[in-house]
Amino acid sequence: MTVSVSLDSLPEDLLVEISSCVAASSLSEISNLRLVSKSFKRISNDRYVLRRLSLNEIPLFPWFRNRGKFHNFIKRCRKNGNPEAIYRKGLVDYFHRNSSKRQRDKGLKHIAKVANKGNQEAQYVYGLILICLGGETKQKGFKILSSLRKPLMSSTLEEMEKHRKKIRNEMWWCGEPMMRHLKRRYVRVNCNCDGRTDIFFVKNSGWDRYGEHNDMITCSACEICLWHHEVKLFFANIEE
Repeated sequence: MTVSVSLDSLPEDLLVEISSCVAASSLSEISNLRLVSKSFKRISNDRYVLRRLSLNEIPLFPWFRNRGKFHNFIKRCRKNGNPEAIYRKGLVDYFHRNSSKRQRDKGLKHIAKVANKGNQEAQYVYGLILICLGGETKQKGFKILSSLRKPLMSSTLEEMEKHRKKIRNEMWWCGEPMMRHLKRRYVRVNCNCDGRTDIFFVKNSGWDRYGEHNDMITCSACEICLWHHEVKLFFANIEE
């Protein structure tokens, strides 16, 4: 004998947990889930679900017709504590060419808040900003970036490249003036390393990178050289 169970009869907390797990994996999947039942449609607007919702599928500046509706949706996610929504707000407010000093200060606080919660892209941006601003913040920036290192240099650099390309592609058109400002502020820290880290970068600058015999253990690399290399790549083609 087959017993059918209506989804609407399931406990509310179970529906919320199911919805939040789906939301954390994909925005399109939660959109599909809303069509399953009235309960899922209602619960998809739950505070916990919105907080966990993944926004990876949405570009930072989407070309939607109904932009007002989209911005209201992102704002609702942000008010419910969604880290990605808070980070997006911070990124735009800090880098946008039309932002005021007050907006930039608030934007940096948003980025810092999400970075402190372990979001790796936010940690990457926040760390780079701090080492560019210099002064007392530089060492804090090095410490934050160090948390992103992988065991091998090849995997570390590939991870940095992923973050770098995403941010530059999204922010270049409106963030170039602020990027130029940060590039001007940046001053390299002197180091007394043996030069092996820079040699590694030179050997792996072509198409045939990170061969079996020319990788490097990240903990043996000079961190100052590593992040100087990343700063150069992040600000490449930006005139001072």
